[in-house]
Amino acid sequence: MIVGKGAHGGRIVKRRRRRQSKHRKGHVRSYMMLLLMLGSYVLGFKLMARYFDSGIHRDGDIPSSLTISHTSSYESPLIIFTCERASYLQTTLSDIFKYIPRPCTFGCPIIVSQDGENSDVDNVVNEFQQKFASIGIPLFHIHHKQALKSAGGAYQALAKHYGWALSQVFDGRINAELPMPKRIIILEEDLHIAPDFFGYMAATSKILDKDSSLFAVSAFNDNGHLVNNPKRTLRSDFFPGLGWMMKRSLWKNELEAKWPKGYWDDWLREPAQRKGRQIVRPEFSRTYHFGFHGGASKNQFGSILRRVRLCEEFVDWAKEDLSYLEERTYERLYSSLLDHSVHALSIKEARRALKSNENVVLEYTDFDEFKVLARKLDIMDDEKATIPRTAYKGIVEVRPFEGSLLFLRPSI
Repeated sequence: MIVGKGAHGGRIVKRRRRRQSKHRKGHVRSYMMLLLMLGSYVLGFKLMARYFDSGIHRDGDIPSSLTISHTSSYESPLIIFTCERASYLQTTLSDIFKYIPRPCTFGCPIIVSQDGENSDVDNVVNEFQQKFASIGIPLFHIHHKQALKSAGGAYQALAKHYGWALSQVFDGRINAELPMPKRIIILEEDLHIAPDFFGYMAATSKILDKDSSLFAVSAFNDNGHLVNNPKRTLRSDFFPGLGWMMKRSLWKNELEAKWPKGYWDDWLREPAQRKGRQIVRPEFSRTYHFGFHGGASKNQFGSILRRVRLCEEFVDWAKEDLSYLEERTYERLYSSLLDHSVHALSIKEARRALKSNENVVLEYTDFDEFKVLARKLDIMDDEKATIPRTAYKGIVEVRPFEGSLLFLRPSI
């Protein structure tokens, strides 16, 4: 036999066997590495597909596979409610993409909450998921299973959708990697936003967080066609909606358990919910409602809403001192403003003084008289829970000639 012929021959055979064993182990390791790489590619592809696909997630089946950095900038997400008006949603998302801070410091991540299924809406969301991903901002798409139309009207469906989506956000169900939101900014699919919308929300959030006398922040002025000062913010007893912000504590501690089955905005205006708290709003609107076709409201008040002026001037809200919005400070300053105004007895007399650059107070004795005055001035003439739109302690202010202020005040 050749094998074993001497010690030298034995060592040669042993070396050959070790080399063959190493080759076999090397092939096994290479094969295992290949399998792992293929598995990683497949998993990555699936995760990307879940992120960028149409994302039909029923009854809270929300994707949680994305890796999100823990950052305080994600404590104030922006949610957009939509249903089937894809072109409107595209316009709203275009505004958001144009004006959202980069890097995002407030108003992210973005959440599109869709009621029901609509392929056109899915396509719009897919497009903007990729756009926002390109600037490092995640956009999540969640679906609410739409109630049967026979179960209620549009306002009932909208209330159900709102309640479901707000719970998803404030319960931390959007993504496991996201920090728990402290507050939320709420838009609908048919709202333009101003260039400084996010700065306005960020600045007023600091006041909302620490002032227990505040209920919410709104970006809208119902009488926003008679305005002039882009830097002026006010307190109001009327909840406007149409682009607003609330704290998590309000939802979890008060609203969630008793959320209504319909007409959620009027419900929020009731004393049982507002509890005497007020809303911060701008004089010059930071949102504009352009959805005049479709939607739950059927274009109610469309003639006035069309004329609301969206502020195009960019205000650096981080540099604005908003301490005057503190409850007692604001009341004192507002009372002084009224005390130094001219008192008129008629619209005609008020207009004459306004043209002379005087602020004017015009009193009304009851709501019927207020409606007469409001119609003459071409402003909102309705009330909700006995509060006229935009009112602060019953006082409604406008700028009929863009300069001086006219205060419609209840008789003392």
